[in-house]
Amino acid sequence: TMGNSSSNNVFLSVNDSRTCIAAGSTISGEIRCPDHSVSNDIFSGVTLHFIGKEDVEVQYTDSGQCSGTRGGGAKYKAATRDIVRTIIPLDTSRNSLEAGRYPFQFHIPDQLPSSMYYKDGNGGYCSIRYKVKLHLMRGTDQEIALEIMAKPPITSPIPSVADPTPTRIAFLYCIPQGSLIWAASAENTRVGVGESVTINLGMKNESVAKLERVTAKLKQTIEWHSSGHQSTNKSVIRSSSFDKTDSMGPCNKDGNMSQAAQPLTVYEEVLNTVQEGNNQVTFPIPDYVPQSYTGRLIKIRYHISITAKTPSCFTNPKIHIPIEIVSPRNTPPIVTAQAIPMPSAPSLSYDEYFDTSDATAPYLANREEIVLDSIERKPLMTGINEYRLDGTSEPHPPDFDTSLIEPFSGQTRIRALTH
Repeated sequence: TMGNSSSNNVFLSVNDSRTCIAAGSTISGEIRCPDHSVSNDIFSGVTLHFIGKEDVEVQYTDSGQCSGTRGGGAKYKAATRDIVRTIIPLDTSRNSLEAGRYPFQFHIPDQLPSSMYYKDGNGGYCSIRYKVKLHLMRGTDQEIALEIMAKPPITSPIPSVADPTPTRIAFLYCIPQGSLIWAASAENTRVGVGESVTINLGMKNESVAKLERVTAKLKQTIEWHSSGHQSTNKSVIRSSSFDKTDSMGPCNKDGNMSQAAQPLTVYEEVLNTVQEGNNQVTFPIPDYVPQSYTGRLIKIRYHISITAKTPSCFTNPKIHIPIEIVSPRNTPPIVTAQAIPMPSAPSLSYDEYFDTSDATAPYLANREEIVLDSIERKPLMTGINEYRLDGTSEPHPPDFDTSLIEPFSGQTRIRALTH
């Protein structure tokens, strides 16, 4: 497939421009000048660029006047920042000049994040866009939009560490009611879109509180900012409950452990349950979610939140496991574009996001379609990898506390946060 743009008898085309192209690939195209009078002096002021940008717009309220005001009093601040801007060299040989056809070929940088577009419910949005732009001194500039898929990671899976931890249960937040000894682990904390992440759970209830249920949720946080204004959207992507087991039942008030060896036995029991995968849930990662990303204007983060729901007035222990969503491991160099709908996820209420209510269903609803038949269209793909936006192509480290990373049997593993 080929994308075309023309102006003043100068035609720009890029091969495979209507498909998703993997970072690290080489693509080609040409500039055609049928009019030789134009062709002979085309290089007096022609520049061909490959450009990638963060593009955001934030909706905010302000008591003062603002030129960015739209209908209904809403105000918006827009910002862009270059991710990459590269000059594409052209073939200027005599044969090209005589034929009026100037081919070009360029390598897409390996560490680019994927194209993406996300819109909140207030008219604001954030996106990563790519294009090939032809600047003409004697005519209108031309550009062709490209969809880029980030290069998949080549590292092996990174599991989180299952470290059984006693968590105090309190009534009215201050009266001790015993403790919950539990642990959870993700079999891989770096998972591709379209792939699945499995969470294993083990626990022993040594409190008098009866556990109503234990739920796991895959949560997404997307932030973008412009001129001091910020938009933050939090959503639940997946939600599921673990099976109820006998070990979740309340402990007899007179059944406190007295033998010194018993705590180790409970520790081993919980750890074995996690390692053997006796109680687990699996979350498929939807194709449309944007991948983890840390840029100057945009940040996208994910984590698994596991909550033990107790009766009213008792504390609800939680475990958080950071998750990095990346490109699928089997990404081909050229991927046929799919016109999948993009969700405009409504922001969650405090209760929904922080598990203070019974709402556990995913938000997946009210999707919006993206128009694809214009070179000004919003980017289709939603995948993004870590990418440093300071002019280098070095990838950012994962967006979580590095103190949580520790070596384990020759692999890097991530310890879960419990609170």
